[in-house]
Amino acid sequence: MTTSSGFLFRPLARSLAFAFGLLLAAGLATAQPAAVVEDDELEASESLAAEGLPVLREKPSKTLRFGYFESAPTRMRERLLEPTVAALRKAFPGLRVELVRVNEFDLQLGVVERNFDLFLVSSGYYTYLNDAGSGAIRLATRKSPVTTSALKGVGSVFVVRTEDEKFQEISDLRTARVAATGHYSFSGWLTALAEVANITQYPENFFGKTFFPGGPSEKVIDLLRSGRVEAGVLTTCDLEAMQLSGDVRPDEFRVLGERTVEGFACRTSTKLYPDLVLAARPDLPDEWAKRIASVVLAMATTHDGWGWSTACQFLDSRRTVNQFAGVMTSDKTNDAATERYKYALLIGFLILAGSVGYNVLVSRIVANRTKALVKIIDEKTELEESDKENRTRLSQLERAGIVSELSSMIAHELRQPVAALVNYADGLQLYLGGKGKDPMIDEATREIAKEAERVSEIVERVRRYAKQKSQVHAPIDLCEVTKRAFTTFRSSTDQTGVRITSDFVEAAPIEGDPLELELLIVNLLKNALHAAQKSPEGKERLAIRLFADGVLSDDPRWVLEIRDNGAPISEDDFKNLAHPISSDKLEGLGLGLSICRVIAERHAAKLLFRRLEPYGLCAALSFAQRRDAGPTSLNDD
Repeated sequence: MTTSSGFLFRPLARSLAFAFGLLLAAGLATAQPAAVVEDDELEASESLAAEGLPVLREKPSKTLRFGYFESAPTRMRERLLEPTVAALRKAFPGLRVELVRVNEFDLQLGVVERNFDLFLVSSGYYTYLNDAGSGAIRLATRKSPVTTSALKGVGSVFVVRTEDEKFQEISDLRTARVAATGHYSFSGWLTALAEVANITQYPENFFGKTFFPGGPSEKVIDLLRSGRVEAGVLTTCDLEAMQLSGDVRPDEFRVLGERTVEGFACRTSTKLYPDLVLAARPDLPDEWAKRIASVVLAMATTHDGWGWSTACQFLDSRRTVNQFAGVMTSDKTNDAATERYKYALLIGFLILAGSVGYNVLVSRIVANRTKALVKIIDEKTELEESDKENRTRLSQLERAGIVSELSSMIAHELRQPVAALVNYADGLQLYLGGKGKDPMIDEATREIAKEAERVSEIVERVRRYAKQKSQVHAPIDLCEVTKRAFTTFRSSTDQTGVRITSDFVEAAPIEGDPLELELLIVNLLKNALHAAQKSPEGKERLAIRLFADGVLSDDPRWVLEIRDNGAPISEDDFKNLAHPISSDKLEGLGLGLSICRVIAERHAAKLLFRRLEPYGLCAALSFAQRRDAGPTSLNDD
């Protein structure tokens, strides 16, 4: 039975498998006779007995398989393991002793599956085997040249790239990408987590992402060099071994959280734990185990420090393994907790999905209703604004009607006073004419009579206009009407400091009411003068121009433009020019532009406004041209 990662059996499974193996072995032992030792083996056994070693009486197998792992290139095989195998072959001359190197994961898997008779494993994995119930027979503890005590033989070291200055302490690795040999490795991962446990209560979640490439430590170094990870976790002395072999430059990596441990030659970031343990499978014959232990412990330490020790204090290793047993034996592809609670997780997921769906549905309904409510409120606001504007226009029309009635009444009442004024002026002129010539008095009486006649003429025209029951337009000359309006404007307003220019065509025949059009033009000229008085230039300018437009088109027109250089107006004020509802003049009633627009519409004319650059405004009146008859005099009744 094999798996992809971790120690494949949970404690209960291992115990059952071990018990089944023992029963099977017992059954085979009862079913087969014990093997007889050959003559040459008996002679070797007798010679060993003479040396005080136990005598081998039976031989369960022809091969003794010795498994080990090495995470970095060292001289352990040459200096320690091969001499040990030679001594075992001498102690078991009839057996074939095999020395097998595998990676750490395959070694642990082979131990569980009983593929090795002897195995060199970490002290953490050895305590795990004993606590799990599968068992192992401890024979000796390795003692390497880098330490003076086998109880302080291995640990972990955190390394980063030398140029990576953002990592100075182990605590700086929070949320960093980290690589280690494997989650099953005691000195390559678990002892590092034990050190991180001094920083956080949840060391398994300390790093951002962890990578476990498996195999030797060179794979961790490759990930670190490529930039895929920011830090690496190595077994102590692996970094020095790769530097000695030339695989790593001395200045290529830095060690984080380095500790100084007396009697230990390598660099470490964690506390130290007992070195590798030489153990035997639990069903190995006692005589074999005793003889192997005797042979191994009887070996002298080499001149460069390799040897075997009886060190057996594994309390720290057991504590670390118990703390991180779940990490050590985790199976990423088939987690037992997930399998156990999968239905509960599924129900929880469905409830969560339903809750999210319900929230989304409710949010959509609320959004739609809110949108409809906002639309209703906007429509209500628009109706209120429209109603307000209509009420304002109605009030304006009522005021215009009142002004019209008052104008008619005033025109009627002014007839007799104006006629009396004319008569008095004529009488005064006759009276003074017989008493000597005075040029000043003659000029004054003539002007009084002239202006009184003009007032009388205006009053009469207003009366005639008020008595009209229907709209009557006669052929007129727009150029003559414009000149008349221009004269009225100049005589009724103060143009001091105002530069006024005019440009008229010779004749502009149209159909219309001359009084209405004169009132329209005078009003536009007064508005232009009022705007020019606020000119940013400080110099007021007005321009009036009458010209033909679209002569070659099907709808030729006469265009009257009145321009000023007044101050710029706001966008709202410009929009209000189309539908004026108030006046910005202190003496104004807010009816001027409204009357102008009404008069323009009565004459099928277009009244438009446009902004001038950089400032100023242009009011343009456009009339259809009349071509079938010549213009008539304005004096015609």
